[in-house]
Amino acid sequence: MTQDISGNALAFIGETHGYCFDGDSVQINAELNFSDAALSAASQWALQLWSSVSGFPDQQLAGVKVAELAVYPAAGYQNLAATVAAMPPAGTDEQEMALALVFWDENGVPSVADLAVYPVAESFVQPKLSGNVTCSLADGMATLTVDAIENPRTEDNLSGTLALELWALDEPYAGGSWQGVPVASMILGVLGGGNALTDCNFVVPAAAPEGPGVLTLMLREWGPAGYVTRDYCNLSLEAPAKTKAKPKAAAKKAAAKEEAPKEKAPKEKAVKEKAPKASAAKAEPKAPAKESKAAAKEAKAPVAKGVAVNAASEAELLAVKGLSATLVKAIIAGRPYKSLDDLDSVKGVGPKLLTKLRDLLTV
Repeated sequence: MTQDISGNALAFIGETHGYCFDGDSVQINAELNFSDAALSAASQWALQLWSSVSGFPDQQLAGVKVAELAVYPAAGYQNLAATVAAMPPAGTDEQEMALALVFWDENGVPSVADLAVYPVAESFVQPKLSGNVTCSLADGMATLTVDAIENPRTEDNLSGTLALELWALDEPYAGGSWQGVPVASMILGVLGGGNALTDCNFVVPAAAPEGPGVLTLMLREWGPAGYVTRDYCNLSLEAPAKTKAKPKAAAKKAAAKEEAPKEKAPKEKAVKEKAPKASAAKAEPKAPAKESKAAAKEAKAPVAKGVAVNAASEAELLAVKGLSATLVKAIIAGRPYKSLDDLDSVKGVGPKLLTKLRDLLTV
């Protein structure tokens, strides 16, 4: 979003002003000066904190609005200080910061009365994607690979519940709000400060996006305002593997080979050869069928053990015997837990189930 500075003399920001972040909140302070004309020129005023990777050339407001503080003007000087909710920009780039004094006219059109640009860029410490990030879509599934997902905060700063979301957008994402179509998502769980998930490879159900457009993978964190985007990567969609075409070609060649002998061979010989094949087909498939069912049961039989309840993904918790999808969501929503005894506060986890879970889960 970009707005032009109006250049009017209704009001201006004084020499004393600043901001200070504390997680997802920010304290804003400013000395403001309003003319008498400002009181009748607009009914609504606000201080807005903005961030921009490219700065604010020619005193133009650009980038992402991080926070907003309502202002109730009075003629002359007034000092304003308050803490408000903040939406730090996603990504790891350094951000130029600016404080804007904004007003809206009677038609609801915003204008900027003054803009103060800060000389020092801001770096936001938040969970991030590191290294190579790729995505491929095939057969209703998305395969996501990420070299690492990191929490660079201090050791005692546990993240909120992290999630990966894949979106189809009309244009590359650059932070802030967006409009698009969700393609795939998965919950990662919480991540301790200074820790990382490495060599990540996720395969999740996906909706086929309609192009043209851009696929964007977002790393989002649960906080007081819900899920907030912390980092992102605009992706080039990998083409589906060519192996899908090979079975068809092979099938055609096999069919051609099978048909060719039938045309050349005498009818009587063909009948004699078919008889033993048919009898073998009836007698032999039963044993492999039972074996395949038994193999399927054996494949499902292993029970997940030693799953970390505070860090496991939704898929990992679903693999734990006795946990339904509803219980998994309730457990994730209640994280973190100091001990497994805390699970008795989760609706649906009774004493019997908790006893079983002690052998399957860890904190």
